[in-house]
Amino acid sequence: MIRKLNNKGMSAIEILVTFVLVAIIVVSMYDGIVGLKEKETISSHKLSLATYKNLLTKDIQDDLIKIGLAGADIQPLNVDEGYYVTLTLRDGSKRILEVKQVFGCEALDYDEALQVCGQRGIDLNQSDEFSISYGPEGNLTEYPIPDLGHEEIANFSGTGTHTIYTLRINEVNITTSNQVFSLRITFTHPDLGTNYSIDIASPINYP
Repeated sequence: MIRKLNNKGMSAIEILVTFVLVAIIVVSMYDGIVGLKEKETISSHKLSLATYKNLLTKDIQDDLIKIGLAGADIQPLNVDEGYYVTLTLRDGSKRILEVKQVFGCEALDYDEALQVCGQRGIDLNQSDEFSISYGPEGNLTEYPIPDLGHEEIANFSGTGTHTIYTLRINEVNITTSNQVFSLRITFTHPDLGTNYSIDIASPINYP
């Protein structure tokens, strides 16, 4: 006896099962691609920050090691805006290091901005301003901090926006204790934490 093939097509249950399996596969592939993209982005950020750190560190250390440091005068910029350092080298020449650290208002809500930014003395429409410059007096070279992402926030008064960067100068510590010039500039980033910093130390008037 010859049996006839079932040519009624797929049942509703079979179609549903197939759809669920395809959906699971697509979601898994999407999650994998997103995860890979995030890792690639983080790796790129690490490379940019490491390159920046190494370049600036080398330029400063070349002067301190090859010529030698005779003195360092550390002055603040305007209130809570960073530091202006005059480095006098052993040959009598001077180098200027300017670190600008101005935090913008990152609050998105007006009430939060009044509470957080207002209490810290930050203008509600203030953008982040982070920069490091170094070089001979009158001929400074700015070393732009890598832009690893930023957000434009609508100003709370008037039109326009202000900018908040994901990579920020978190802390600046400059001292001359015990006749040693010490510089530490720490960066912070949501994906990188505070693992990256510029660290320089040099004896003053080392014979």
